Amino acid sequence: MFNQASYQSSRSLNSISHSQFSDGVLVMSITLVLHASPAPLLRALMNLGSAFVGKLPPDDNVIPPPGLTRQEVIRSLKLGIMKQRQRFEHDLAVEAVGERSVEFRPFDAAASSTPHAVSGTVLLEEADHDTTLFTVAARMNAAAEVNSSSSNANGSSATGTARVERTASAARALSKKDAETLLSDFLSSLSSNLFALFDRSSEIDELVLKELADYFRAATTSPSDHEVALIEKARTFANKPWRRSAGSVREQVEYFRALSNDGPWGKATSVVDAGAAQVVARCWHLLSYARNEIHASKQGKTPTLRLNTAVPNSHSTLQLVEMNLPGASNRAFACKWTWRRTPDGAFELAVTSVQDLAEGSETRSTMAAVESGKSSANVILGELRSLYVVQPLATNVCRVTMCGQGVAKGWIPKLAMDYASKNFLGFVDKARDTFERSGKDVDAELRGAFPRPPSMDDLGVEQREVMNRCRALDSEISDWTSLKTSFAMVQMWLHKAPAKRGERSIGWGKAACTLDCSARVALAWQQDFCSRQRMVVCEQMGHPARLVVKRTTLHDQTLAMIKTFPFPLQDREFVVRQVSCTLDGTFLYAIASVDDDVVVDYGMSGSPVRGSSKGLVKFTPTETDPNQCSLELYQYFDAGGWIPAFVANRLIPLVLEVAQESRMAFQRDDEVDEMERNELAGVIEHRQQVYDGVEVELMKRVQGELGSIKEEDFNEFESSDHLVKVQGILVEGSSVLVGRATTLVDASIAELAAWELARMSRVNMHRHADRNGLQRELKKMNEHQMLFHLGIQLPVPGIRPRQLVTRVVWKWAEGKDELTIFCDNVKHEAFPDREGSERISNTNMIKYKKEESASGVAQTNVIWTQQVDIGESIPKWIVIREGLRHFSYLSTIRKRHDESSAIDAASNLRLVTMIQNHDGDYSEREEEILEGGRKMLEVFEQQESKELKMSSRTTQAKMAFKDGQSHAYGWSSAVVRASPAQVLAHAWDTFGRFNNFEGTLEQTLDEDGEHDKLLYLKKKVPNPFDDRDFLSRIVWRKRASGYIFVSVPELSDARPLSSDVVRAKYPSMLKMTSTSDGLTQLDYIVRPDMGGSVPLWLARSLMGSSLAWVTEIQQFFGGLRALGDWDAKDGEAVGELLVTKTDAEKHHGKGETRAGARVRASMEKYKGLRELGEKHDWFKALLTKVVENKLRPAGDSKTKLCNMSVKHANVIGGALASCIAANLTAHAAVDEWILRYPAMRELEREYVWFRPMMDTVAQRLLESVGWGLKMRLYTGASLSTMDLFSDLYMIYTYATTGQQGVALSLAIMVGLCLGGQCLLVWLQTRKGPKLVMLKELLIVLSGMKPGIDAMRVAGGNEQAKNAAISPDMELATTRCIEMVSESVPGTLLQVHSLLIVKSDGGNFGKAALASIIVSALTTGFGAAITSFDFDVNPQRRRDEPDFYGYIPDAASSRTLIFFFMIINSALLLLVRSVSFALLVMAGGRWVLVYLVSDMGLYVTYKILRRDFWHWIPLEGAASVVESVLERLLVKVLVDFTGVIQFRAAGEMGGAWFTFSTVVTLAVSFISTHFYYASLEENEEGVMMEGDAWMMVGGLSAGWICFFTAFLLIMKSGFRGTFFSLQTGHAWVKSFFVDYEEDRIKMFVHGQNQKQWASIRDDVKEYTLDNWERWEEEKPPWFNGAFKASVDEDMIPAGSREGGRRRSSLGDILFGGSEAAQVVPVGGGI
Repeated sequence: MFNQASYQSSRSLNSISHSQFSDGVLVMSITLVLHASPAPLLRALMNLGSAFVGKLPPDDNVIPPPGLTRQEVIRSLKLGIMKQRQRFEHDLAVEAVGERSVEFRPFDAAASSTPHAVSGTVLLEEADHDTTLFTVAARMNAAAEVNSSSSNANGSSATGTARVERTASAARALSKKDAETLLSDFLSSLSSNLFALFDRSSEIDELVLKELADYFRAATTSPSDHEVALIEKARTFANKPWRRSAGSVREQVEYFRALSNDGPWGKATSVVDAGAAQVVARCWHLLSYARNEIHASKQGKTPTLRLNTAVPNSHSTLQLVEMNLPGASNRAFACKWTWRRTPDGAFELAVTSVQDLAEGSETRSTMAAVESGKSSANVILGELRSLYVVQPLATNVCRVTMCGQGVAKGWIPKLAMDYASKNFLGFVDKARDTFERSGKDVDAELRGAFPRPPSMDDLGVEQREVMNRCRALDSEISDWTSLKTSFAMVQMWLHKAPAKRGERSIGWGKAACTLDCSARVALAWQQDFCSRQRMVVCEQMGHPARLVVKRTTLHDQTLAMIKTFPFPLQDREFVVRQVSCTLDGTFLYAIASVDDDVVVDYGMSGSPVRGSSKGLVKFTPTETDPNQCSLELYQYFDAGGWIPAFVANRLIPLVLEVAQESRMAFQRDDEVDEMERNELAGVIEHRQQVYDGVEVELMKRVQGELGSIKEEDFNEFESSDHLVKVQGILVEGSSVLVGRATTLVDASIAELAAWELARMSRVNMHRHADRNGLQRELKKMNEHQMLFHLGIQLPVPGIRPRQLVTRVVWKWAEGKDELTIFCDNVKHEAFPDREGSERISNTNMIKYKKEESASGVAQTNVIWTQQVDIGESIPKWIVIREGLRHFSYLSTIRKRHDESSAIDAASNLRLVTMIQNHDGDYSEREEEILEGGRKMLEVFEQQESKELKMSSRTTQAKMAFKDGQSHAYGWSSAVVRASPAQVLAHAWDTFGRFNNFEGTLEQTLDEDGEHDKLLYLKKKVPNPFDDRDFLSRIVWRKRASGYIFVSVPELSDARPLSSDVVRAKYPSMLKMTSTSDGLTQLDYIVRPDMGGSVPLWLARSLMGSSLAWVTEIQQFFGGLRALGDWDAKDGEAVGELLVTKTDAEKHHGKGETRAGARVRASMEKYKGLRELGEKHDWFKALLTKVVENKLRPAGDSKTKLCNMSVKHANVIGGALASCIAANLTAHAAVDEWILRYPAMRELEREYVWFRPMMDTVAQRLLESVGWGLKMRLYTGASLSTMDLFSDLYMIYTYATTGQQGVALSLAIMVGLCLGGQCLLVWLQTRKGPKLVMLKELLIVLSGMKPGIDAMRVAGGNEQAKNAAISPDMELATTRCIEMVSESVPGTLLQVHSLLIVKSDGGNFGKAALASIIVSALTTGFGAAITSFDFDVNPQRRRDEPDFYGYIPDAASSRTLIFFFMIINSALLLLVRSVSFALLVMAGGRWVLVYLVSDMGLYVTYKILRRDFWHWIPLEGAASVVESVLERLLVKVLVDFTGVIQFRAAGEMGGAWFTFSTVVTLAVSFISTHFYYASLEENEEGVMMEGDAWMMVGGLSAGWICFFTAFLLIMKSGFRGTFFSLQTGHAWVKSFFVDYEEDRIKMFVHGQNQKQWASIRDDVKEYTLDNWERWEEEKPPWFNGAFKASVDEDMIPAGSREGGRRRSSLGDILFGGSEAAQVVPVGGGI
């Protein structure tokens, strides 16, 4: 039985239960629940105690918790030692006292009375669910109180800790606040470490929820009278005048609002995919870990409370929730929750505010608890009253309705109130999201719970009247006209009712089909008007609304729908009553329009035309199959308004579409077809047949007519499938075509014959409909004979339809190794000639011959010969096309039964066994061939080679020429996921299916040995070149670590040279080497000689296709891997495959795009992709849209993975292109794309390979499209060039108008900009070729360097060999150089010049204004894009989630926030330039005073906070110079451009960034005042004083508005970074102290040691302890650059290099190709 008291005690939040400071002694305690029993907790405490002592326990004493290894625990303890040393100057001893208590005290007893000594006790009390109530009480000597004003209140824990460290280290007395900070940090660290070790939050939540659900489900007690009264009062909330909220009619959660005398009310309702008791349990479970985490994330860093107190022996509990409202005081809501269960199984929960409770002892005690529970006296107590109704619909489905009101009291901003209101109703949406399951499964469950409808006699009077009115539709109309539809399995008819004068046009329709479900289930589907699947269809068809207005019973509902009608018609609204019943075993469903006075609230604007409708659907069970029924639909509709009769008739298919929806909801086409084929195959295989004279005569006639045609009479036709040979005979001037198609199919004869004979299968019916077929009918004569009627419409205007009637007979040959199907023309009364159609002639014969197979897979050779005459006046091209299209069916059958993977796998296994067991001798000739292969590699390595760009980046390739020879050597290499023996078996398998390449004319083994064979190969070559043949001897041999495979040209008398074929040579060598991780490294050398007169340039250009063999091998074995075995490397390989063009694109099917054909071919090749496609039928559509990469506005989809459809996949896949266009790098684009769509986030969590695959695809797409890299190049280059040329123009203008000083200054600035970029180029390229440096310098001088840099970053360029820094760092540096040296001072100079001109009586020039605006916008763009690119970088977001990630994930928000960032920087630059220019004009002394005071204050602030040193690792005077320059440059950039990136702790810091920006705005007004105050009497200023104030005020106000908008749009959790007091040294130390990942911890080595001197010993110890492990594991970051950054004493003696020293700035930042690895991920650029 569930115990509410136990529930309350086990859900307490981590909280400080006691804190007392007296006489210099602080006592503090913390209580929380830990998820382990006392025994393992006691062991963990002793282990952690070793960390407090500063030494590790023996390995045998370290018992790891579940899920952790001993090594992981030891590493955690080492971190504990390092962190503990930073808190106190003494070590702690830990001692167990019994089995439930632990004491800790100073390790040295003499230290117990010293200042800062800590001691205490830990108590362990066993609790439910294998948990422990953990209480730790600690005592610390603070020595004495000191003036607390000396404390520096700090929001940053890192900074606060540093300050307390200084105090502790000096053995000074601590204030109460300092002591509480230090001891609280110690207790929190202890409890959080233990909690993390044994965390089972999700498991505990689920256990408690299950107990709660069982409690609610089984409870038999009744609520008290008082509780019933509270619930009855809450039920009145549902009677408010509710109005639907705008936009919620098509949402999964419907929202309503109501206005009454007591204020606004809200209501939300939704279907939740869980049992009613489960939902009630989650609602009641206020203090679950999950809900506490959500509460904490929403409230930010401000601590707020959530308390729960159960009322014993009742149906009630008391809850207190405190909320942090933006811009207002915190609000607390104290309520009494009461529940009961109604007789129909529904749950009702009433939430009553404590202010509404009657006066009494309970109320007074409740209010006292509330007052004591509030976090502070300033918290305002609000009111909350609501009603929850949870109505069960099925076992695991319920409807949740919540209505209520929240009164926050006091004054709060409207924005905050809207936020609180949404959060108030958020439980319904959260419950829906938490329990969401597949909509298909939920719909099925609801149908299973659908009760049997009443009989006709049991209906009420009104219900019977509706039913009878609709039943009349069945008999009212008799003259129905058949409708041609695109629905193959649905028949439709139309009744053309003549329109009467003055009356509106009406439509009558009828539909019929067979459903693959029972009649009761079909009725349940029809009755569930707003099921998940039908709502999806409604959304896909664009209908604005679909809802249930009134639900009397499940069999009697009032429904409303707004349908979109074709333009120019208005949308139509239909409001109907729905009634269902049974009659004589048939299920009836009737709908009839209600009166026009029924008004439906859709929560949307617009006035659709009200139409009327009535209809009847009859579901009749079939006698043969209980899981099938027939559907008959009769529909009458009046669309309203006036529309022409022909339009009304054309709308009939739209009205009858529900029949197709019903069929598709339950269709089992594949299953039904397979059952029919299996039955037919059984008859063919096992039933003895007897043929009459007519049948024998038909077979003789067809055999004689088609079997006598000679092979040489046929002409080759081009086939879309090179494995299907197509031939034909077409007599000139005749419409007769004789065709033949031949192929090998991996299936038995009976199976293939059944496919052909099942002509009325559903797949054939769909295929017929897709090709605009007319009639398709069949009459079975006996088991081996049938009559088949086909009507077709040729795709040529003006040509009459064709019809065909044939007799089909099949017969086995003797021995049952061959079966033939004979078809010939026949006239039969069952299928008379149709008027307006022309009969065509068709005779065909299909032979199925059994083929022997060593693989065990049944194989059949199919020969299909056909003679067809489709009538006169048919163009020749139509005759050929229709014939080829008919033969394409054979290709479809071949692909459907393709077992190539199984056949090749069996062959590979057989050959691997042969290879591993081989011990044959090698002849002298064979040894010579093998030696020649080895020498080919040596020759290649001696040549100067150049890299080749392969279609797949997983393959490396080079090409080299040997002096004096005209044929090139080619080399390629790749890693294959297979053993060397498997790779060799693959290469040795000459006749493997994977070798069935298009264009192979002949492939024969003239000699076949175990390790030596002679292969003849003949290939077709495109015109105008002759075909080529090859005769090669191939030999393989085992090596120490793999195998070698050599092919050399050979001469043979059996294969003489031919005049019509050119003999080519293809010497090659494949070396297979086993790697340490069980893979195979391939090295392939080839030197092709195509022979004949092939141009040299063409032969060389074909080298890439020759070298791609290793890629094909890699893809072959990658394609064999199951989805469950995939890792990141598989994802990258598949990504490469998806963006590589394939032959399948040349023959893409009808309605299939080239991208779709490529994806289809990829899924056929890769087993893992096929498995995923079978699991998610929409995955192919997703990849197709991704690969298409068409730039379009990104759609929105909040669908979860379980409810994805092809429609959603198209929207999501198509959105990647816009993400690529909006981001600098492909990784950032994929990150935005995944974050935007919940389904993609789920895919990423489920499959480790998904993001690497998408990263690879996005990178290749970015490189290939014109709006990718080129757009970045042109955008960046055009902005920089435009700014450069505008400056050059202004230099010319100033020089020619007498302002030579201004012109010279501006020229110097431009020169400094170019000079700075040239210096950067020199630093980047000084160790590389001089030609590269010259090229880069020319790029600088052209003004295109920013654009080129952007293109390189977007292209994913790796850091070049000998380059100093990575491309993204180079781009950021270039931008900063441009802003500091040219943009900012240039704008300031031009503004000052304009003001001077104005003061001298001149006029503002348009060119000058344009130049200023261009400079401001260019600077704004540079500042914005720098911050934007750093923030959206996925790696930085993962490494520093507290700093990076402020830019929202939604595309529209990203665009808007980027625009605001540009405008912010531009406005700040303009207002700063105007005010600075005015200050200069007021007098130079003011400029000097301001600069000295502003910069001096900033530097002083940095010095006082021990934050002067910059993170770049320099020493001595260089460190001083660099720190001063960097601080000043960053200050200038922030003051003039407001670069958001520089709010980082390693640069300016958040708090000073905000302070400096505010001061900048204030100085603008002060400068304006000083300027006009400095003017002499009657002296005119540069402009009217009012205009100046308006300009400065307008620019400042604009900046404030845009920056406020920026703050509102950014993610709220990052607003605190603008006020952070974290210092640079705290930020640097946080890498090592706060992070667990080695890569990030070791960032400290790349930072200035002055910033982490206090933890140097810990860093040294950690580095020494892990160095050997890193050398063994070789992580990517453990490279030469990192090693160069580490001090020698931190490297084990055996790993040190002679004469080594710690790297200088040049070594760290500009010293090698790997140097950028040590640059920190945040805090500075």
